[in-house]
Amino acid sequence: KMSKSKWPELVHQYEVLNQLANEIRKLKPILKLNIAYELDLSIQDYTEQLNEAKPLAADYHYMKALDLSKEPSKKNQKEAAINFKLALRYIPGYMNAQELYEESREAATFTLLIRPFDGNSNITSYIRDQMIMKQSNASKEFLRIINRDQLETILNEQALVQSGITENNYMEIGKLSGADHILSATIVTTFRPVEKIIEKDIKQDKEVVLETEEYVDSVGVTKTKEIKGTVMALVQHHKKSSGAKLTLSYQIIDLNNNRILYKVTLRGQENFFHEWATYEGDKRALNKKFKSLIKRKDKFSPSKDEMLLKIAKSISYQLQRRVAGHYLN
Repeated sequence: KMSKSKWPELVHQYEVLNQLANEIRKLKPILKLNIAYELDLSIQDYTEQLNEAKPLAADYHYMKALDLSKEPSKKNQKEAAINFKLALRYIPGYMNAQELYEESREAATFTLLIRPFDGNSNITSYIRDQMIMKQSNASKEFLRIINRDQLETILNEQALVQSGITENNYMEIGKLSGADHILSATIVTTFRPVEKIIEKDIKQDKEVVLETEEYVDSVGVTKTKEIKGTVMALVQHHKKSSGAKLTLSYQIIDLNNNRILYKVTLRGQENFFHEWATYEGDKRALNKKFKSLIKRKDKFSPSKDEMLLKIAKSISYQLQRRVAGHYLN
């Protein structure tokens, strides 16, 4: 007797075989047209077997989900929700799987309160807001983030002023809001102002053809002679650089037992470097590098805020992905 757990695998195998059969059907006329080759390969249709296997695969996941949903832990409820969804993938609208999926998903969902981050207020607000706004659809399945508006509503209901909240109050507010976990973060930024370096009077010289003159050789043939000489130039080599770094350290605490679940540090940096050159003298004396650099001009370096914002965009994306990853696994 075949184990019920084999049905999902059989569905997958039949789907692969049908896909392969379709590719062969497409290939036969192409081979005949282009190279006059008759592909003698029998094609079998597995649609009937697939239609028989799908309800059995759906039933396997449905029964497995029912069994898992009896245990109230979030882990089991999440597994149950995943299995109800798999049943629906095989047979859309299968029994009451959609309704039970919603129930299990709700029971499995973690609610995360994100408290204001410590650090430069402009940067911290931006990263926090971006992270909430760009929460991926995948992570939304089992993660609910309490946003700023929802938090303000909770604070108003509890007659609390956000600016006066202490660490202990935040833990309390987390519980009042129905949050399971609370995320706090600290952001540290550093900026290296623009530094200019000029290498002065770099000597350049090269032997070049200064002119040509004609002469008649001993047998009366007119020839051309090159008159060579050394040309010189002085180069001023300009360099300009600056940089910024941003470090975000966050931790997620379980409000049920105050245990630290995750402690992560994310780092980002942005560097600016520009070089150009000016010269006096004969351009022909310049080497390949300086010939290229004299085509460039000075340009403005990005400001501190511009550099930090660029890093903040990257860090907010990393943060969103990392936090989502904690709840996807």
